[in-house]
Amino acid sequence: MPNIKDVAEKAGVSIATVSRVINDSPKVKEKTKKLILKAIKELNFTPNVNAQGLQKKRTKTLGLIFPDASSYYFAEIIRGINSYVRKHGYQVIVASSHDEEDEVRTLVSLLQSGRVDGMVLMMPSIQNVNVFNLSLNSVPVVYLCTGIQTQNSTRIIIDNYKGAKEITEHLIWHGHSRISFIHGAPNNYDSQKRYLGYIDAVHENGLEYSILLESHGNFTEASGFKSAMELLNQEPRPTAIFAANDAMAIGAIEAAKRLSLNVPKDVAIVGFDDISTAQYINPALTTVSVPVYKMGQIVGGSIFKQLNSKESDQVEEKIVIPLQIIIRESCGCSSQGIEKNPNTQMDSEVS
Repeated sequence: MPNIKDVAEKAGVSIATVSRVINDSPKVKEKTKKLILKAIKELNFTPNVNAQGLQKKRTKTLGLIFPDASSYYFAEIIRGINSYVRKHGYQVIVASSHDEEDEVRTLVSLLQSGRVDGMVLMMPSIQNVNVFNLSLNSVPVVYLCTGIQTQNSTRIIIDNYKGAKEITEHLIWHGHSRISFIHGAPNNYDSQKRYLGYIDAVHENGLEYSILLESHGNFTEASGFKSAMELLNQEPRPTAIFAANDAMAIGAIEAAKRLSLNVPKDVAIVGFDDISTAQYINPALTTVSVPVYKMGQIVGGSIFKQLNSKESDQVEEKIVIPLQIIIRESCGCSSQGIEKNPNTQMDSEVS
């Protein structure tokens, strides 16, 4: 018995487009509609009446899948999304995954099967686009901080590369020539881009590079502590450490203290994200600020743009969010001598 997928393949369109025709949506071009109706007739396809009823009526619900919905970073993004969609009478269902492909596929299937009008997926370590291709072809999708994208979806990323390059150059401009890097979780999109920014800044400024200047963490304070202990016990030890996120940078500061090293006199330490505790630790952390709440608002706007767009207007879209360096005490750089640019800001200037 033919199904909706067979009709889509025969007509050369997406399953979502066939669904719109079945539900008499005005968003489909007349020419496309005729092709689909012809395919339906030739295949003798009979739509499922119950499924059709479900598709016609919006659920006013969005599905969100995040790696760790309990962490501050992800919780702020979710809060931004929720704040935006509530104004439009929507609610969210949040699921958490560890980026395991089978786990993600199951969650997507559960959330997408008639329960949600759109999906937001933040899967930084997923490498295989096929995890999503078959299950996400009938609802609007926003991919957040990932290297993959499927047809007619929006991909939102932060400017990891530029932020990482600029904060590394900031250390170089202030005399550091032996700068270590602590990686985040393996295969993580954000960590990979931050490393590229770091390594390009090192090479372009003629600094000597060694694999010994790198260590691998997993975005936790404990892994930052362990990595920094390894790096700071080297001879010669690094004069600065750039951790791929703030949690690891905070762990690195504690490791320096444990070794009776002064931050920033003996070693400068910088992070990435600007989590809430970054400004309160001692010394306060220099970092790259990611506008996580605003990012959530942008995600919400992107979902509604897709929900309200015509079939002919739907295209793959990429949005890059700019970042800003926040200068605090952990890098030992005062306001004097700092080359001011729109992406560099002293903590005292933050409102």
